[in-house]
Amino acid sequence: MKVIMPKRKIKRVVLTYPNQRWYKYDLTTTWNLSPYSLCILAAMIQDRYEVKIIDAQFYNMSKGQFKKEIQEFRPDCVGISILTSEYETIVGTAADIIKKVDKNIVTIAGGVHVTTQYKKVMDNKNIDYAVRGEGEYVLGELLDYLSGEGKFPSKGVVFRGEGGQLTALPPDIIQDLDVLPPPNYDLVDYRAYANTGPRYGVDSVHDYPYARILTSRGCPVGCSFCQVESISGKKWRPRSVENVVNEIELLKKKYGIQSFIFEDDNPFYQKTRTKNLFRLLKERDLNLKWKAAGVAIFMMDEEIFKLMAETGCQMIGVAVESGTQRILKEIIKKPVNLKKVPQTIKLAQKYGIFVAANFVIGFPGETWEEIRQTLHFAETCGADYCKIYPANPLVGTKMFAKAKELGCIIGDETKVDWRYGRIKTSNFSPKDIAILRVYEWDRINFSNPEKISKTAAIMGMTVERLNEIRKNTRENLTFEDIGNF
Repeated sequence: MKVIMPKRKIKRVVLTYPNQRWYKYDLTTTWNLSPYSLCILAAMIQDRYEVKIIDAQFYNMSKGQFKKEIQEFRPDCVGISILTSEYETIVGTAADIIKKVDKNIVTIAGGVHVTTQYKKVMDNKNIDYAVRGEGEYVLGELLDYLSGEGKFPSKGVVFRGEGGQLTALPPDIIQDLDVLPPPNYDLVDYRAYANTGPRYGVDSVHDYPYARILTSRGCPVGCSFCQVESISGKKWRPRSVENVVNEIELLKKKYGIQSFIFEDDNPFYQKTRTKNLFRLLKERDLNLKWKAAGVAIFMMDEEIFKLMAETGCQMIGVAVESGTQRILKEIIKKPVNLKKVPQTIKLAQKYGIFVAANFVIGFPGETWEEIRQTLHFAETCGADYCKIYPANPLVGTKMFAKAKELGCIIGDETKVDWRYGRIKTSNFSPKDIAILRVYEWDRINFSNPEKISKTAAIMGMTVERLNEIRKNTRENLTFEDIGNF
């Protein structure tokens, strides 16, 4: 294995989020990212390298401002992190700017999009390396190697050899998350993040300052449309409850947080751990409000809801996904029993918890009648609020493979736009799904003044502002990016 070495030893490292607005601004998908990822990467290498974090997204930097930041710090290496493939172009934009400052700066791309589409990312020759999977150990090992201080990583790196041939090592997955250090939030203005919401929504907090907490990685459920399995593995890897609660307590003491969000894909997958987590939160008496958007409804019981309420839970988002048992069983592969959903929702509401339910429509193999059945179930299941998403064939998912096999993806098969589906069948087109989901979302959620007021309250905004968002959502329903119908 022959790896091209940098022209100089690496001493100074920038870790950055590019600005999503360099590609576009979208009311529903352009939001600020948690500093967690950059700050934990920094904590892993700060004993050997001088590290600076540049969050071009949070500070809405222009390309010129970003370039100036790079010029002033004069890094030897820049790590570029990107979350979603919807904004895939910005990783290349950042790399191009960096190389214009100094072609000898080593560029390393990482994040969800890079993990799932590393070949596409490496088409840009201004990106020297990509990191697949979890980068906490891989980044430091790669930097040490490039500095002549260690061996080349055995996992996680995508690189070009002398002939330009691409080699991709298997992704790294960290089994024991408790061994990771806490993120070094001293490298950012954490109070600025803690007092700025990432976006509007029922699952965003409005008790500031707040924190974004990640308690586990991976998910064993294996839903056909979900990328988590290809990003962080099928094995569910939780942090210990003591580790999680200690972090929350530290953030309250150091930054005075008043609330937090559980950001895991599946934070409450194991009942015993979930109950122990809430019992310890209750024992510490932190008096905080919290929300969680990724709750497995089939793992909930009354004791859990009671403990949630006693520890400050305001809202949970439950992933129901479909209102037809056939779609759940045969297409999504999710163990949700629809007969139990309304009673489970009602049980959570008994303890004063606002329940949002997620639904997805427009799967390959789904009929128009089944789509209508899902929307009827969304309306009648008893949830306080319903989110309705178009089925999106994401690279690395079982649904992507199935949609490719059926030849039903419209346009660029790797392209993502969370507002629109890209699946066309004899039953529906992307335009059908786009129009239906927006107008049914509006009809189901805002059918009377009481529901509107309740939703505005959980979002932390006025009814007037909520109605403005509804209007903008309808008016911004365009189809330029989803091909011909």
